[in-house]
Amino acid sequence: MARWSALLVLPAMIGCGGPPPRAPNPTRPLDERRAVEIILNAFRAEHDKGITGRSVKLPDGKTLEVDVTASGKRYGVAYVTANERRELGASVPLPEPGMEDALHLVHGRGEDGDARVLVVHDTSYLYDDQVGEEHETTALTAENKLERDVRDFVVRAHAEKWE
Repeated sequence: MARWSALLVLPAMIGCGGPPPRAPNPTRPLDERRAVEIILNAFRAEHDKGITGRSVKLPDGKTLEVDVTASGKRYGVAYVTANERRELGASVPLPEPGMEDALHLVHGRGEDGDARVLVVHDTSYLYDDQVGEEHETTALTAENKLERDVRDFVVRAHAEKWE
């Protein structure tokens, strides 16, 4: 009799575990055009005039497209997308694990030797398209993080008097 009662309890115990854990929502990075708008706004907020469309030669000879540069200065921000990462390879490595929030700077080469570029990877600014309680990471959160990172960079440029 005890053996039969144990078999009856077993299915009841299995059913009490609750639903299986939910997979995280799929995410995507901020669109590059939107990211450039945010970067320009961050430059303005720190009293710098940002201009678009500059490139910088890197030490290994590859060229980095800098999305926003401070007008008349030698520093800027490159928002690196998946396609750019493939083209640039190890020239602009991903942040090391645990160091994702650190500012990642690269320097130019030759004529661009004194250029300082903040490299921000689109994979650091992810959000999901869910709504309501299903929302885990909003676009606003990703945008605010990008703005904060760029403002931190520009504040550092001003404090260290980068030209």
